[in-house]
Amino acid sequence: MAGIIMNKRDKILPLVREYLWGFSLTLVALGVIVWAVVMVWTRPCRSAGFSDCPSLLWDFETLLLAAGIWVIALVVQIMDRRKVAAALFLLCAGTLATGKLSAMGSDIGGRLFYILLAWLTPLAFHFSHTILDRPPGRLGRIVLGGLYTVATVGTLPFMFWTIITLESQGDFPLLRSGIRLILALSFGLGWMLLLRHYRSSSRLVRQRIRLTVFGTLFATTPLLLLSLLPETFGAPIYVPYEWTLPWLLLSPLSYVYSLLRRQLQRTEALFNRLAVYYLTITLFLCLYLTAATLLNYLTVRPSDYWPLGSALLGVGLVLLFAPLQRLLQHLMSWILYGSEIHYTEIIGHFAEAFALTLDRESLSHLLLVEWPRAMRIHRVAALLKNSDSTLSLLGASAELKENLIDLQIPAEGYLSVYLHSTPVPIPDWQVKQSLAQYSLENGETSLLVLSGVSYWLPLISGGKLQGLLLIGQRPDDDPFSAEDEKILSTMAHQVGIAAHNVCLTEETRLARNELTRAHQQLLVERDQSQRRLALELHDEGIQELMGILFQVNQIQRDLSRMPKERGQNPSKKRIAETLLSVHDQIQSLITYLRSLTYELYPPGLEEMGLTLALESYTNHIKRQNNLTSQFLKIDMDKIGSADLALPIATSIFRAAQEALRNALNHAQAKNVILRLRRSPTCITLSIIDNGCGFRVPVRLSVLARNGHFGLVGMAERVAWAGGELAIHSDLGTGTEVIVYVPNK
Repeated sequence: MAGIIMNKRDKILPLVREYLWGFSLTLVALGVIVWAVVMVWTRPCRSAGFSDCPSLLWDFETLLLAAGIWVIALVVQIMDRRKVAAALFLLCAGTLATGKLSAMGSDIGGRLFYILLAWLTPLAFHFSHTILDRPPGRLGRIVLGGLYTVATVGTLPFMFWTIITLESQGDFPLLRSGIRLILALSFGLGWMLLLRHYRSSSRLVRQRIRLTVFGTLFATTPLLLLSLLPETFGAPIYVPYEWTLPWLLLSPLSYVYSLLRRQLQRTEALFNRLAVYYLTITLFLCLYLTAATLLNYLTVRPSDYWPLGSALLGVGLVLLFAPLQRLLQHLMSWILYGSEIHYTEIIGHFAEAFALTLDRESLSHLLLVEWPRAMRIHRVAALLKNSDSTLSLLGASAELKENLIDLQIPAEGYLSVYLHSTPVPIPDWQVKQSLAQYSLENGETSLLVLSGVSYWLPLISGGKLQGLLLIGQRPDDDPFSAEDEKILSTMAHQVGIAAHNVCLTEETRLARNELTRAHQQLLVERDQSQRRLALELHDEGIQELMGILFQVNQIQRDLSRMPKERGQNPSKKRIAETLLSVHDQIQSLITYLRSLTYELYPPGLEEMGLTLALESYTNHIKRQNNLTSQFLKIDMDKIGSADLALPIATSIFRAAQEALRNALNHAQAKNVILRLRRSPTCITLSIIDNGCGFRVPVRLSVLARNGHFGLVGMAERVAWAGGELAIHSDLGTGTEVIVYVPNK
């Protein structure tokens, strides 16, 4: 029991001492400010009405600035567990107040001013470690100990002697300059420390460094560029110090903002815009004052040229206003978000990428790899709508995927209805709270119990829920800012459109595939019908005609053997002539039917193979059209019936048939070459003619719209066989048709 009490006391006493020390310093700083206010208010020259007495506004401005820093220090003391920052700001407020007292001739105020100035030195360097959120290293402790020692030594003279006594000593200017130089050195060392550890720090610390350092720069910019430098270099106009001094409050405010950034996410966009406007106007005025100073120096009589020069100067600066504002916007984006995320580039790049995405694989890669890497998100899960409107898993990070396998979210479930009614990024806690009272299905419950999810992004397009994107937490629990939420909302809209396009593309592809399969089946059935018809014509029609022709020949022979009668028998002569005519017609019909069977189905293709079938067909064409071997040349490798599946052989044969028909009927060619080559990987058929040629359209469907279906059918047959068709032609250059089919 005694041990427990001792442990509690050991923990409580340091806290009590810390808060008592901070409370005491706060009261001392407030007391000094109130003392300075009373001294300024009761200044003798003001009550006496002297004309050279400073204005009340100018007299109180320094003290108002000190009061503002004191309030900020009070906020930091409440919000920040590190009390060094609060002590630094309290000393700054006290230094401003005691500086005013010293200027008014107060000896105690002057001595306090130098004491506080001395103690600002170690606190300024210590504050850098507070920003880095790490204790000082060995070298840092040595430097810090030395600075605290110097502060103690520098304080002693002002504790025991008055300012007048010290000023009577010859080394007082050295002491005063030493305190100020060491203070400047301390700030310089602190900034060097921040720069040294910037890259090795976490993202939150880097944000705090950028906000604090640039906040200090922006706080001193108006005072330095608009008042101090223009007055120093004799500018014709400059901004009074009364207007630029209050902006020094931005330095401690930037540190407070870095502490409260998570609570101020909603105002970050407003803060960004205000900061850009502030910097734009400040630099704009600085450029104007600089140009005015140069114009004042360069002109002999400034009064003569000043109106015209000022007008031209104003026009020139107006032209620079927009580019300057864009440049400062980039700077503010870097200060707030760093180089890790470039929002403009993200929106531009991924908006274009999502607009061009038409398949699930590409969408999955963008959502699960590229986009999370750009946004620095380690956990992502994407669900996409199916043909039945249910949501299923498109892909997920390893941490989430194992809990989402075989996930199905019903289209009419409570979760889908809720997501459809809330088309904005929704925090995870809000989704769980909104659906806690409903009885959900297993798939919906699996999503709600996931851990490590920060936002739910419903993907809405066309008035329907197209999918869902789950966004995990960032490294180091870095919160999503208001700008992040805007990016998530914009990206959710773009992804919703992309998901809608993917679904439409899949429906179109499915319908086209079904149509292609139906058409391919139609081609197969047509080939089979043509084969049956060719066999029936050959086995039935042609054979019967051959039988009739045989009978006619027999009758003609019988007539020729009959004994010749005296005189001419007209009936016998007519019968002989009729039989001869019938014989010729039957022979012509048999020739036509044989040609028709060649066109309907290649004889011998199934029994002898592709090569012999093509040889037979080309010989038939030569006989039918009285062509020489020089006109139609063939050069083919041996491909038998067992070397190639019959449907693929049929497709190649039909392609050759169509190409030869076009060369004979349309190309006006004087020479045609047919080549057939077989390699281990593919079979290549090429038909080359030296005819008139034609302009090959980008899409063969253009030929179909104009009533030319031959090449379109050829392309469909080759595609059905898993091959490719290439057509090379132009007006007056002939035509080359090449068919590539895998050698299966």
